[in-house]
Parts: sequence; structure tokens; C-alpha cells
Amino acid sequence: MFKNHFKTAWRNIFRNKTATLINLFGLSVSLVAFIFIALWVQNELTFDGFNKDAKDIYLVKTDFGRGDGPDPLTALPVADAVRKVSGTAYIARMAPSHGTLKVNGRLFDEKASVVVDSDWFKILHYDVLSGDIQSFNNNPFSFILTQSKAKQLFGDKNPVGQFVRFDTSLYQVRTIVKDNPINSSFQFEMLAPMAARFAVRRGNQNDWGNLSYRTFVKVIPATDVIAFAQHATAVSQELSKRDHLSLQFQPLRELHFDTKAADWMFRRGSHMAVFVFSVLGILLLITASINYVNLTIAKANARTKEISIRKIMGGSRLQLFIQFLTESFLLCILALSISLVIILITLPIFNRLTETGFRVSFTSPFLWSILIGTLFTATLFIGVFPSLTLSLFKPLDYLHGFTILKFRNTTLRKSLVVFQFVIGIVLMIGTIVIFLQMRLAQSSAAQYNRSQVVSLSLPFNLLSKVGYDWDKIFLFSNTFKHELQKISSVQNAVVTSTSIEGGMNSSSAPNWYWKDQDTAINDPVVRVSIGPEGKDIFNFQVKEGRWFEPDGRDRKNFVLNETAVKDLGIREPVIGQIFARIGGDTGQIVGVIKDYNFSSLYNKVGPMVIACNGHEDLQMTLFAKITPGNIPQAMSAIASTWKQLIPDAPFKYQFTDQAFDNLYKDDLRTSKLALLFSCISIIISALGLFGLAAFVAEQKRKEIGIRKVMGASVAQITVLLSRDFVILVLIAIVIASPIAYWTMSRWLQNFVYKINLSWWIFASAGILAVLIAVLTISGQAIRAALANPAKSLRAE
Repeated sequence: MFKNHFKTAWRNIFRNKTATLINLFGLSVSLVAFIFIALWVQNELTFDGFNKDAKDIYLVKTDFGRGDGPDPLTALPVADAVRKVSGTAYIARMAPSHGTLKVNGRLFDEKASVVVDSDWFKILHYDVLSGDIQSFNNNPFSFILTQSKAKQLFGDKNPVGQFVRFDTSLYQVRTIVKDNPINSSFQFEMLAPMAARFAVRRGNQNDWGNLSYRTFVKVIPATDVIAFAQHATAVSQELSKRDHLSLQFQPLRELHFDTKAADWMFRRGSHMAVFVFSVLGILLLITASINYVNLTIAKANARTKEISIRKIMGGSRLQLFIQFLTESFLLCILALSISLVIILITLPIFNRLTETGFRVSFTSPFLWSILIGTLFTATLFIGVFPSLTLSLFKPLDYLHGFTILKFRNTTLRKSLVVFQFVIGIVLMIGTIVIFLQMRLAQSSAAQYNRSQVVSLSLPFNLLSKVGYDWDKIFLFSNTFKHELQKISSVQNAVVTSTSIEGGMNSSSAPNWYWKDQDTAINDPVVRVSIGPEGKDIFNFQVKEGRWFEPDGRDRKNFVLNETAVKDLGIREPVIGQIFARIGGDTGQIVGVIKDYNFSSLYNKVGPMVIACNGHEDLQMTLFAKITPGNIPQAMSAIASTWKQLIPDAPFKYQFTDQAFDNLYKDDLRTSKLALLFSCISIIISALGLFGLAAFVAEQKRKEIGIRKVMGASVAQITVLLSRDFVILVLIAIVIASPIAYWTMSRWLQNFVYKINLSWWIFASAGILAVLIAVLTISGQAIRAALANPAKSLRAE
């Protein structure tokens, strides 16, 4: 029996070549998207879950009661305070340790290096391949390398016992560990003991205001975390003498989805993105399944004779159901086989798009669970309804044009076409909205000039050479600046304390002083130090007063943005007001610049205080403005200057356009995926429309022949065949528009500054959908209209 089912199924699949090709293409593409989305969603939902006792691991956060929320960074003594609390199993700190690595004469700019406490490996899971953790902990200048990092530095040799130079210190490789999974927040390639940091760092590391560490604690199972946090806060307040300080404990499994925390060391995810793409994957699979259902039901009349004979020969409804479900199952196996080939080819592209590192391993139980689950899900979507419809076939119902659910065949087919295009149009509108919002972000940041500007970050090992003397660093930075200004393809250069967008230092308003200050104001104030050349390079717009003079007279003075003047309550006249940072030199406000969004559109523009170069901030960043059309020559000259002044560090730079894009990389990634999925959805829908148009043209072959004999033109017949389908697309536009409006309004609520959802956005998507439908249908319609009526009307 089953042999007969399979033989008949193969026959029917290959007999209807056009329908099979349409179904195979749509299913294969949608299965590729569905499997990729399933891999990505599973990866997101299992972040950090591979760690043993992950439910008992927490990130310690510090809150100083300034109104800006808890900080993911802690001071060094916080760990000692928490260690005193009953319920602590292990606690460990981690801090970045960027620098220049020198191995066998080669230089590497290391950004994925950290220092950790000895209990780090009792809290988080690592698989040791060679060496051991104990010898690493016992020797301050030691390194743990990941497997991929060891291969990059030493090839196939075992690096354990080898010495490498990191900045000015010599380290020995003690241990090699497996790379952490891609669903780990801790993607660090080199780890050193915390003692190494204390050996090279000067200054008061025990200052409770020095927030430089990420602290993780593993509590004893069944610990009451709320009571634990209260006790830890009380101990910290007692040791720090700060009554307003409090500690919060964030579960490790929530770390990845904490989108409010602006901590660059951990990659963040979004529950909303997981939900949206999960729904998208299912909708794409449904869209492709609709093509199969539509075409199968449309061609049901071709199988009436087969069904009737099977019933006369004693075939039961169950046997018929299994027969037609077998066809669906075999088609899904074919589509899944094609999908696997496509996945193997496109996996590198998907990894680049999503910034992941998925690998296809056919020994992976998880991969097989996804493939088998996808196979049966697709079979369910495409097989059950057509199989029920055909197996429960009744000649009388068929002659009246009804399906199993007592819907007319044409009504069901039209409803499914509308549903397909609703999905596609919603995705198109979403893509347009995301694109416009990203363009708004770029235009808002372009209030200062980012084009042709490159930033250079001086290496940390420079600090060791000059003994952490800020004046010497300032002198060196300005020497570098003057050398850059000598380059003919460089318009100008400036020294700053940091970037002018994102990642800037901040302090609360009480850390500043101005006349008639309202002590109740506790807003966080962003501060940045920029040289006099900054105005010309970034094109800051001075609203009041002036910019810094180049003769050094403004070394102690400040320029504020509009929001700082407003939020800090600085009274008129603003220019000339005394302004100072507590503990620093007293200066004046010499100018006010127009606001620009130095963070992102997710956040409201906050108060910004700009100091003149050399004023209280470490000068380690340079910006160079390159003359148009001279980037290659300029970068070559800048690289030569770098090599001349800093020969022991690799040349590293970043264009500010790239730095800006990093602020919105998740949204940009979402927009690319939305565009990809909307294209897939529309293509699949168009394929289904193509198949139905071909079926309708064939069904109306004689009618078209009679109309042509009666004098109907090609244009009239084309309109006749296209009209109903275009109406369906127009109905889809009406349904999709409010759905898209509601969805994108919710997404835009994440932004403080956002676009308006204008009518033309929906009109553009609708017009595009209609054009795609017309182009898809017109080919079949014109072909039918041009057919010879004599052949159409010939008796069978």
C-alpha cells in the first residue's frame, strides 16, 4: 500500500512541472529563511545558559542615586563588600585590558583582552584544552588564550609556555581553552590575572567612585536574592561611607537582553526582535504553503477521475488522506534537500549579516531537531488542508464549487492570495519606515560634519612610557596633531579626550559649579575636551558667544550645548558666567552651540559641557579632516606618521561614519533582514499569483477564444484576466495598512526623535505591490490573449 502511495505521489509531482517548480522554489526559499531564523532565535534565547548554575549567577550593578539608573560598572572594593555577605559562593571582577601584543616580531591591536580574578573560572564555564587554571592564577603575568587566538598567534604549535609581550610587560601563555559558544556574552580571546593590572596601573584603585570593573557573583542555591542585595547594600554603605549608594543584582540570563545598559563589552539582544523574527519565519513558511494549497485546490478537477476510481475500488477516506499527504511530505523532502544546499552556500553571508558564527554540523542534535521539526511543520502547513479537501471529495459539492469547509473554491483561493500580499505589504512598509528612521538618525548627527573625518586612538602603552603624566601625554598628542597638519591631503587635525558621539564620560550636575546653582538638579552631564580646531572639523554651530580661541586663552573655559543651559538652569546672561568642575580650575562659559545628538535617537539630547584641550581630561584621541578625493594618499601619509611616532603599536583608525553606524548597528541589521524577508515574501506571493493566473487563463481558454472571435482586443482580454487579481491586491493594501501602522508606531516608540508615519509611505508600498502583481499577471494574460482562437475553440 505505502509503495503504491509513494509511486503515485512521485508521478503526480513530476507530471505537473510548472506547479512543482513554483512550489519547490517558494518552499525552498522559505525553508532557508525559516531555518536561519530558528537558528538565530534559539541562539538568542539560550544566551549564557550553558554555564553551570546560570540561574545563580548575577552581575552586580552600582546605583549612586543620581537619577540615571544603575551602572553596570562597579568600584574595586564592591567585591570585598559582597564577599562578606552570607550566601556568596564565589565573586570575581573583570576589566578590559586593551593594548599592543607582540608575538615573533608581529604586532596586534588587542581589544578582546581582559583581566579577571581567580574565582572567575568557578563562576563561568571554560573547557581547558591544555595547561591548567591553577598555574595561571598563581603567576600574575600569565595568559589564557582561546583556541582560535592561539592558532592565530602560533599556528599549529602548542603555545603553552611561550612568552609574549603585551604593551611593556612580558607574559607567559599558561592555558588554552575552547572558544566560548556564540551564545556567550563573554567573547574574550585573552585573559590575564587581575594582579597583572595592579602591577602596571597606578592611582587609587580602591576609590569607590572609580567605576572600572564588571563584578559577577555566584550565590549559594536557593538564596533570597532580594534580601541578599539589601544586605550587600548595607555593607557597601558602611564601608564606603556613602548612604546614597545601593547595589543591584542582575541575573546572568537577563544580561543579553538588557538593552538599556550601554555596556560595550557585552553584545545585546532584544526580546522584541526575537518575537518579530519568530513570527516572520512562520509567516514566510505560511506564505509559501499558500501557493501549494492554492494550486492544489485549483487543479482539483484534474484529479476527480483518480479520486472517483479509488473510491469505487474500495479506497477509504483515510487511505486517500494518506495518499495526498504523502505527496506533500515528498515535496517537503525535496524542498528541504534544496534548502540545505542553499544554506551551506549562503551561511557565510548570513553570519556576516547577523554578526554571528553559526556552523552547519550534521552531527549536531540541535540541527537535526530543527530540520525534522521544519519538515513536519511544513508538511502540516501545506498538506493537511488539501489532503482533507481531496480525500473527502464529494462530486455534488465539487460541481457546486465548494471545498471541504463549504467555502467556494474561488473564495478560498482569493482569501489566501489576499493573506499573502498582506504579509508582503506589511513587510514593505516596515522596511521603508526603518530606512527613513535610519536616514533621520544620519541627518540629525550630520548637524556636525562627519564626512572625510578619521579618528586615531593613541595606544595605552604610551601611558607607561611617559609615566601616566597627563601633561606629557598632552604634549605628545599635540606633537602628533602638528605632524598630521603638515600632510597636504589633511585639511586640519584636532586633539580630543574621546569621541564626540557615544561612549563619552559623564558626571552628575552636583560635580559642577555655576552661579545661583540649584542644588536639587542631579542630571548626568556629558563632558568632552576638544581643541580649538574642533569647530572647523566638525562644523559645530555656535548659537551664542564664540568658540575657543587658538591662542590658548580659553584653556580653562567652557562651551555648553543648548540643553545644558536649559536643564542646568543657567541664567542670563549665559556668556561670561563662572563655570567650573568641582576640584578643578575655575573658568567661564564663552559659547553655546546648537544641540546635536551625540548619543543616539533612542535617547534625548542631554547636557554637554565642552572644555578646551588640556583641561582636566586625558588627551588620547585625534581627529583628522581629509580633503575630498584624497583618502588613499592621506591614509598612507597618516600611517607613515604613526609608524614614525609610535613604532611599537599597530596603526589603528576608524572613520567617524563607521563609529556612528555602530550606534545603530542592531537597527541597520534589522532593516537589512526586513528588506530581505519582504523581498522573499513578495517573490513567493508573485509566484503563487503567476501559477493561479496560468490556471485561470487555461480555465477560460474557450471564453477568451469566443471573445476574440467576437472582436475583443488583446488589451480588453488582458484587463479581463488581470482585473480580479489587482482587486485582491488592493484589498490586501487596505488590510495591511492599519496593521503596518500599528506595528511601526510601536517600534518608533523606542526613539525619542522619530519620523512621522505619512500617508505616502503606505501609498508607495501599495503602488509597488500593485505593479508587481500587474507585471506577474500580465505575461500570462497577454499570452492567453494572443493565442489562436481556432485552437482554443477546437473540440477535444
